[in-house]
Amino acid sequence: MLSLPSAWLAELNDQPALVADPDGRAAVLGELAMSAYRRTDVDADQLADMLEFAEAARLWALLEQEEAA
Repeated sequence: MLSLPSAWLAELNDQPALVADPDGRAAVLGELAMSAYRRTDVDADQLADMLEFAEAARLWALLEQEEAA
């Protein structure tokens, strides 16, 4: 089962922040993921998943912005 840091998941689930700044929030998520990996809180597979989720969240937020415009 996939287990990711709860603080990172909370950032990922902050939809208003993602929609307000998709690129910035994705960058923050990426940095948090890399920090967790450097601290060995997550392994390489989990890091890859976290980075993929961050990119998916960014794309979702860009679509939300487009639909709102």
